[in-house]
Amino acid sequence: MRIKKIVKLLDYVFVLRPTLFFPVWTVYAAGYFAFHRFAPSGMNGATTGMAGESLTLLLSLSLLMGAAFILNQLCDVATDAQNHKLFLIAHRHISPGAAWLQTILLSGAGLLIAFYHDHLVGLLFLAIFLLTGILYSVAPFQWKDRPFLGLLSNAGGALLIFSAGWWSVETSLGMPIRHALPYMLAVGAVYLYTTLLDLDGDARTQKLTFGVKYGWRPTIIAGCACEIAATGIAFYVNDPVIFYPALISAPFFLLAAIKQTRNDVSRAIKLPILFLALAICLKVWQYVLVLAFVFYFSKWYYRERFGLKYPSLQAD
Repeated sequence: MRIKKIVKLLDYVFVLRPTLFFPVWTVYAAGYFAFHRFAPSGMNGATTGMAGESLTLLLSLSLLMGAAFILNQLCDVATDAQNHKLFLIAHRHISPGAAWLQTILLSGAGLLIAFYHDHLVGLLFLAIFLLTGILYSVAPFQWKDRPFLGLLSNAGGALLIFSAGWWSVETSLGMPIRHALPYMLAVGAVYLYTTLLDLDGDARTQKLTFGVKYGWRPTIIAGCACEIAATGIAFYVNDPVIFYPALISAPFFLLAAIKQTRNDVSRAIKLPILFLALAICLKVWQYVLVLAFVFYFSKWYYRERFGLKYPSLQAD
């Protein structure tokens, strides 16, 4: 009985959707290491590990993104119920009032840390929350429900998060944009494919995502094109951190484009972030421990709490 109570209290942790932090942490780290490889004041890629101030800002970013993920669920209760996912708020395991309070506290703490570090960094982190939280989820904006604005939100979020990693060392406007482009395209490719997995539920709740508006074939082709472009640009800018993961992932996108099955689309979504995360692990070996802990702790929670086998690297 005591264990069940503890597991239930963990609802307030898992409403943050911890496994969604994987791409956030990974793209942030990629920006950090891109600075050290490409910036004139960097170390030509020689650095490993991550400085303390950059880790503090990573905590700030995690708090903000956790708030954004809760906000998305608060604004998406009907669709989450249709798609049979993210039911902690939709099924009232956590009350909307408690979820709103969590959102306010997390976003406030995250912004406080960022602005304390530097006012320009604080403004960047505010932009991240506005894009990925407010504009993406909240009416009347709800960019997540619009085909190109949803794509822009995800690709733009990748740009800002990559820049956050870069700016955690040194603020610069031009260079992060150039080197963030392959990450933006890779994230855009994955986003386009995710709209296909949620297509039926989104259509029933009158969302007009890219998948709903254009259907399977055009969406798969667009996602595959983004992935191939990400690979080519990563090669052009000489960024091995994204080039090799994108190169290895590209065949899975091509296979999904050819076969056009749900399993192949699901596989193409899950593997790229795994490959990119492993590339970061070569720079920060401790990262593999963080990923493994969050993954297996999440599996234990969902099994004990709801009898689910989630998360999983297997295709759905």
